[in-house]
Amino acid sequence: MARASFHRKFFVFRGRECIDAGAVSYRCSSMSKTRILFGKKIVPHHMLNFSGQIYDILVGEIELGRWKINDRLPGVMNLAKELQFGTKTVQSAYDRLKQEGYVRSLGYRGTYLNSLHPRARTADGKVGVLVSEEQTGQPLILWYEHVISQCARRKNLVAEVKVLPARMAVGEVTRKGGLFGEDVTGIISLTPFRMPVRFGDADGALPIVFLCAPFERCAPKVCADVRDAYYDLTARLIRYGHSRVVFSEDAGDQDSRQTKMHRDGYLEAMKDHGLPADRDFIKASREVRNDLASVAKHLKSIVRPKISRRPTAVVAGSLGRGMALARVAPLHNIVIPDDLSVVTIGSDRLEGPGGRQITGMLPDFDHMVEMCLTMLDQQKADGKSNFTKIHVRMHFLPGDTIRAYKPKAGHPDGGGIKSGGTREQATRR
Repeated sequence: MARASFHRKFFVFRGRECIDAGAVSYRCSSMSKTRILFGKKIVPHHMLNFSGQIYDILVGEIELGRWKINDRLPGVMNLAKELQFGTKTVQSAYDRLKQEGYVRSLGYRGTYLNSLHPRARTADGKVGVLVSEEQTGQPLILWYEHVISQCARRKNLVAEVKVLPARMAVGEVTRKGGLFGEDVTGIISLTPFRMPVRFGDADGALPIVFLCAPFERCAPKVCADVRDAYYDLTARLIRYGHSRVVFSEDAGDQDSRQTKMHRDGYLEAMKDHGLPADRDFIKASREVRNDLASVAKHLKSIVRPKISRRPTAVVAGSLGRGMALARVAPLHNIVIPDDLSVVTIGSDRLEGPGGRQITGMLPDFDHMVEMCLTMLDQQKADGKSNFTKIHVRMHFLPGDTIRAYKPKAGHPDGGGIKSGGTREQATRR
């Protein structure tokens, strides 16, 4: 889109750059588009639909005082038009606001603010949520923001999200009345950094806890135990009767330290169960991209060996790699999980009839955020910071891409441990 302008109250296009002139902005390019509502990105997300994202943004703006009681909110049809969504998507978010007591609808006269905090007369305080500029709009970060808002609301708190300024001193970030307002009583940081001043060491410092990747060197911290998750995935495949389990490493889509944790969990499980790990296969998988042609070639290298040496299960090093393998397999007459079980970290639904679910491990997001809030309370009670690092176990999602190993006809041992039984029996074991 070269040059256009729409409804000047909301946004203006200039080439590919967008000047946010009001509540809503919409940025597009020839390949993708980004919708922005009150400075917050709305992006495709497999765990949080567009309506849910609009609801989260509107609730956040309500609780932070953008509108006063009896003020009129943006109209559903206007908002849908400006964001280029169907009316039903926006109306669903407004219906939820009404159901929970935030707004009241007066039909054609519009939607008006009814309460800032429907569960209580006033909130008990605010919890700050800190993200980096690079993290804004990332699906995982959006989900964490969503969960933090939900958990904070249950404690009658308001979550206030701030982007870490590039040139702000870290001490100013954690100072009461600095980046966050005076009414913020603690910070959950989704971006890692080292603090020169800790809570309790100086007047006016706020308690802080980090919710970030396990390899980041910051404390206090809550994180998902991804190494344990990959150990668990590999051990489950072995319990399902698979003895030839390979690891497909995704070296392109994540931090190398994260990749190493995934690989180490797999290698440790194979060692503990007395099974060999194909390190040459791991090395070759690092060169694979997650596009159709590259994954197809990679998949052929898995199924090409003779039945007696062929892997029967793959532990994918990322959700992207697992999804790519599961999508490409049917194009080459490979039936998952009958011919090949595929497991990974995370989970998503495959396209097509039935919407099959990838088998994987998921963090308990609510539990992790609750632990962060508890740690903030503990720091306030103690009057000082601590160096606690809590690794939270992930939970198994069975999905549809794993099954107990069954030897092929005519091949008594094609890569399995003689465990027998059905998938349900293997699960119970």
